[in-house]
Amino acid sequence: MKAMLRRLWPDTVASRAILILIAALLGFHALGYWAWRVGADTLAASASDRALAARMLSISRAVAGVSGDAERSRVAHDLSDASLEAHWSRVGLTLDNGTDDERAGMMAARLREQAPGLGAEALRIGFAAAGTHDHGAGAVWRHMMLASLRLDDGSWVNFSISTLEPGSHEGWGAFAMMICVGVAIIGVAVLLLRWATWPLRELALAAERFSIDQAPQPLAETGPVEVRRAARAFNTMQERIQRLVTERMQAMAAVSHDLRTPITRLRLRAELLEDAATRRLVDADLGEMETMIDSTLAYLRGGKSDERMRPLDLAPVVETIVDEFQDQGRDVSLSGVGSAPVLGQAPSLKRAFSNLIGNALKYGDVARVSVAAAAGHFTVTVEDQGPGIPAEARQRVFEPFVRLEESRSRETGGSGLGLTIARAVIVAHGGEISLEDRPGGGLRVVVSIPKPGEEIRTG
Repeated sequence: MKAMLRRLWPDTVASRAILILIAALLGFHALGYWAWRVGADTLAASASDRALAARMLSISRAVAGVSGDAERSRVAHDLSDASLEAHWSRVGLTLDNGTDDERAGMMAARLREQAPGLGAEALRIGFAAAGTHDHGAGAVWRHMMLASLRLDDGSWVNFSISTLEPGSHEGWGAFAMMICVGVAIIGVAVLLLRWATWPLRELALAAERFSIDQAPQPLAETGPVEVRRAARAFNTMQERIQRLVTERMQAMAAVSHDLRTPITRLRLRAELLEDAATRRLVDADLGEMETMIDSTLAYLRGGKSDERMRPLDLAPVVETIVDEFQDQGRDVSLSGVGSAPVLGQAPSLKRAFSNLIGNALKYGDVARVSVAAAAGHFTVTVEDQGPGIPAEARQRVFEPFVRLEESRSRETGGSGLGLTIARAVIVAHGGEISLEDRPGGGLRVVVSIPKPGEEIRTG
């Protein structure tokens, strides 16, 4: 039940505001309708009493104005209708109904208030025993009310009055009108709320698009004051992060430039060594130092390339890397689609896939590479036959300078930045990278790069 309520509960600012508005409107309409009905019923009862009293008085005067029993009966009958029947008689109708005494007295008092000509001794009120409907002390209603009004000569005009609850149709009409007005208000409110929350949606999209490998795009500081403050804080955060990254890269670039000069001098001096074996070892160490500097700079760049994102074919990029390793005599093969158009930066992608294929060869001796098309993206898979990576360590290996000594020999070299750089490049292209067990042993690296205009959707 709680899970169902959580799913049904609105999850956005606009939907929650609409829910609050609907609840407020329902409460307002309910109270307004109740107040209107109470007032309308009171007014309707007063108007009905006034009309009834005036009519009874006028009929009685008309009957009293003629002589003869037959003539009086005819006049009373002619002035009757479906809601009020009048009959002249020598005797008055009296109803000895104890349960109606109080109500009859209330009704008589109300009629006398509306028509003072209805004397206290001349008017008698009673109610039929069947068809009773009580709607509160403010309005006493019966399907049949009986009244007797005594004339000056002692005869009586007896009335049979059909009384129904007034205003039922008008009440439903007013209620329907309230519903229509409420729906219209909610419709307008939905449009206004979408307009009011538009800056929030833009803020969320800007946060999702934010990346250190792109120049920060200032967010428009529009909307309510709270949203403007959030947008201003977001813009400031973007600028600070970008400035921090830029300063870090500039510092490392300066350090790398300063280090390359002594490395070059050491390499020149190594050439003067007479011992060839020592010369090769020194040259290898210097080469490793240069590789570490390049890898560190690439890591600090966070997958960023000076080249702009442009349409390119991923399949030839991967094929070029495979050809280069094959030219070195390595056991690498490529299969899959011949074309994989994406938006990207060729140098960055080449470096990322070179790291992945190089790792496969370094730790698994062979690399089986495939390029496949999927819904909304292309998948590049790199498989090796090495020792693999334990499941609990597959996220940790993407961290900088992490090397798994239990499964990766230090003799293979490397700086522990290969997978870190590869993931930074893939993420900068809107893609994903994951590590899996290869059937039969080894590691499988799966890279997904979105097609132009598409996004990677994870379940």
